[in-house]
Amino acid sequence: MCVQSIHSRMNRGLILYESFKCPKRCTSLSLTLHCMAPPTPLLSPNMNRKSENAKAWREDAIFLDSLQHYIAYLLRILGYTRIWPTESFSLLKMLLLTGTTIIFISALFLLLLAEILMLTMNINLKLFASVIGVISLHCTALTKWCYCIWKNRKIVDLVMKLEKCHVLCQRIDKSDEGHRIYRNEMEHARKYSNLFTWWWGGSCIYGVLHWSVNPFFLGMAPDQINSINRTLKKRIFPYIAWYPVNIDDTYNYACLYLMQVLAAISSALGTLCYDAFYVTMLIVICMQLQYINAIIPIKINFDNVPCSETTFILEDKLKKCVDCHTEILKFLKMLQIFTGPAMFLQCVDTLSILCLVSFEASVIKIAIDMESIMKLLALLEYFLLSAFELFAFCFCATQIEYLGLQIAHSVYSCRWELVDLKKKTYVVSGKQIKHCNIGRTVQIIMMQAQRPIVLTGGPFYVLSMETFRVIMSVAMSNSLMLRTMASK
Repeated sequence: MCVQSIHSRMNRGLILYESFKCPKRCTSLSLTLHCMAPPTPLLSPNMNRKSENAKAWREDAIFLDSLQHYIAYLLRILGYTRIWPTESFSLLKMLLLTGTTIIFISALFLLLLAEILMLTMNINLKLFASVIGVISLHCTALTKWCYCIWKNRKIVDLVMKLEKCHVLCQRIDKSDEGHRIYRNEMEHARKYSNLFTWWWGGSCIYGVLHWSVNPFFLGMAPDQINSINRTLKKRIFPYIAWYPVNIDDTYNYACLYLMQVLAAISSALGTLCYDAFYVTMLIVICMQLQYINAIIPIKINFDNVPCSETTFILEDKLKKCVDCHTEILKFLKMLQIFTGPAMFLQCVDTLSILCLVSFEASVIKIAIDMESIMKLLALLEYFLLSAFELFAFCFCATQIEYLGLQIAHSVYSCRWELVDLKKKTYVVSGKQIKHCNIGRTVQIIMMQAQRPIVLTGGPFYVLSMETFRVIMSVAMSNSLMLRTMASK
């Protein structure tokens, strides 16, 4: 690879990295690099071709949309939770966010430790069912948040790789119609990802707050207040845990209750950050694959356009589709490596939660009183949110697999058979150009697209709607088995 090509790629990577770190700094930097004229190639025709490619990249970057516009809301959330590196924040703001993050993570860690200690001190089936699901949830949320902070450089690399896929998709068809179709697809991606982030974040915060305030309202019921000194007969906490201090003391009770609420919010934030990042990445890839499927079959007018020009247009489009599809596969492989450990923990956590929550709900005595109703509502919310989380992952993975397989059909339907495959050269704009075998290009991309894109949750779980159905069935079966064991 020539020095100029390496330098061009380094400049391109610098622009992408700076665009996500600080958009204001990127504007002047990118304009400076775009205005720099490449040096005249002196050594070989290969350097000429590579120089032209680098020049095309710089010219395209002026007109192409930036990925940052479509995932800006996600990057803002990751920046506030200290996952995405940002330089646009002031020093005071960064210190406040860092301190808040440390407080939230510490509260969640202390609550998780207290829950584990409580489980080791008192072992029975009912307590196990009540505590182990919550421990699993808090452990998964803590792991997600800490893992993302620890691997934040990997997240930056993933976003830069997705930016490359984004640019290659826009280069497939540079016509106004092609850009309009792609912008529509990416606007859908932005809308769906923001909708998921808002809805899932609001649901998580509401769920943990509802779970946290239930004991407070139950404790304030008339039958729970001592009529003599107007104090609570029993101190009730949102989560079952071991406490090293006297909880009958009002000050200790208030501090421990506040710590549990902070830990609950921390678990919601940790879950939201990881899930929003993963689902947003999958949604963007879905829309890019959908764009490829939509843009390839757009028919070229073989009747009114010279054969040489149609051959050039079709060959160029197919080559760019191969490049874009290859980069998407590389990105998904990187994403799979990054998310593998956390997704395995997520699948195990969801299976245990669905199983134990179903069992806990089945053993509650049905009664028309405030305690039973609030307990059932909390368990129902817990069950539905856990099921929806797994459903979102499996649905996006299934869509990617389906759209990936559809590319082979789309390529086969692009009327490539009308091209004169025997002709080795053609004339475009007065220039004689040698072309590759279009049939060979079609064969390559069809063979590549026929391999299904499979996303997994660790080494055992394949993310698909079939896996979602199986996990739900297994959870129901295990809950019935636990109920039978408890009744004996």
